[in-house]
Amino acid sequence: PENSAPAVKILHHTAICLARKRIWIQNPYFIPEPAAIDAFGEAVKRGVDVRVLMPSASGSDNPMVQHAGHRNFEMLLKLGVRLFEYPHTLLHQKVMTVDGVWTAIGSSNFDDRSFETNDEMTLAIKDAALAQRLDGIFERYVPRAQEVALESWRKRGAWHKLKDNAFYL
Repeated sequence: PENSAPAVKILHHTAICLARKRIWIQNPYFIPEPAAIDAFGEAVKRGVDVRVLMPSASGSDNPMVQHAGHRNFEMLLKLGVRLFEYPHTLLHQKVMTVDGVWTAIGSSNFDDRSFETNDEMTLAIKDAALAQRLDGIFERYVPRAQEVALESWRKRGAWHKLKDNAFYL
């Protein structure tokens, strides 16, 4: 990937910008960069249902990464993105479905390290049946996840906030 365009990042960003109905993401390490956060906000303004399912720090194999991702939660929640943390085990699927017809599935996490540094592989597949199957998996996990609410998120403790900001750096 050195000295080349971050194709996986371009793929994800383009899909977010073109979505019309919904974007559902299942990813173990969700740390979107500012341009992606802005794109999610614009998608929500267009009426797109944006949801992200990820493991909680207690369910992750690397709680440090989950805390790093927490740094952006308040901003995402204010924009209308719905965030779900799954506390029971590490969810390791790396899937994004768009509008129930298009899927990105592969090895990349939703973070700049995966998009710009690691040698990752993601397939873009236009197949409504596949997207619906993957949305079905999302729907099976969400009832056992905890949706993050903006008001309660703002009230999390100082120690939690300190860890979020420290690990993000």
